[in-house]
Amino acid sequence: MNTFYRMITVFAGVVLFATCTTRPATTGIVNADDDTGQGQPLDTITLAMTGDVMMGNIYPHERLPRDSARHLFDDVAPTLQAADITLGNLEGTFAYHGRNRKNPNSKMAFMFMMPPHFVKRLVEAGYDFMGLANNHIYDFWTEAMVSTEQTLQQAGIAYAGSHDPTGKHQSPEYAVLKVRNVTIGLCAFSHENYTLRLQDTATVHRIIAHLDSVCDLVVVSMHAGAEGSAARHLPDQTEYLQGDDRGHLRVFTHLCVDWGADVVYGHGPHVCRAMELYKDRFIAYSLGNFCTCGMGIAGVTGYAPIAVVRVDSQGRFVDGRIESYLQRYMEGPRRDPDHHAAREIATLTREDFAHPLIDISSHGVISRR
Repeated sequence: MNTFYRMITVFAGVVLFATCTTRPATTGIVNADDDTGQGQPLDTITLAMTGDVMMGNIYPHERLPRDSARHLFDDVAPTLQAADITLGNLEGTFAYHGRNRKNPNSKMAFMFMMPPHFVKRLVEAGYDFMGLANNHIYDFWTEAMVSTEQTLQQAGIAYAGSHDPTGKHQSPEYAVLKVRNVTIGLCAFSHENYTLRLQDTATVHRIIAHLDSVCDLVVVSMHAGAEGSAARHLPDQTEYLQGDDRGHLRVFTHLCVDWGADVVYGHGPHVCRAMELYKDRFIAYSLGNFCTCGMGIAGVTGYAPIAVVRVDSQGRFVDGRIESYLQRYMEGPRRDPDHHAAREIATLTREDFAHPLIDISSHGVISRR
């Protein structure tokens, strides 16, 4: 990908859309391809999708990887860079300071703040889009949310999904990236009131339907579901965590596809979950933790898959693979020759769907049944 060109076009897109006041701005059209074959039709688009990314923390004190995190993505960068579009979830904020929103004395008060200069690692790894709809984008109120958006914008990485509940700041509802002659619309939803909420089906429908009307492909990021090793299986009901409604994910993902989404990738439970084909569209219910440094790296929460999926020009699933990695403390995801993540997702897919329409091999090959 031509990162310099991508950075120029994202700035132009923000300036262009900032003049619109009738609805929240978008991040504009970002050119995410290289210079080879521009204007030529594509038979397929390759997407690389990951789960949560949190590259260390400076709150309440520094817990950061060595050498400014330069080596976190060493093992995975070749795969992320090779895809036409690379997508993830930013589990935290980019800021140097901010007022903590949660009670720091609570054992459940996790708050994540990454140094903004760490955004270079995402660019180097190959990320094109980061979902911000999650339960950590508002850890330090609006100030850190705005800092995060500005940091990604300046780095040329598209984003969407955050929402200032005070109404003082206007965040983009979606982003549009372009791969040669194919436009890809991206949006992100979660369960919090400081994100675009998946329970607000009218807004979800409006955004996806709009993107479907102006883009060739539509991709949805979903941060939802219960958390932890007990949440590996996908229930056919609404999920709750500490009394919070975390969504009925089977219903939500199917509605997204019904309204025009071509790919839905999930994260939030901190573990891998099943995958599904619905109306020829690919759904990953949770890709778990991907690069969370010292948080959630033991056992199944340390499984760090990359879902690499090809879709045709109509958004229909062609084929794919799961690359398996394991997180190491402060070292990021490292290649796993035993394919723990792929085998876990294959097992959950067989167990959670009576008649799955895809097969996942023990080495991670995803194919139609």
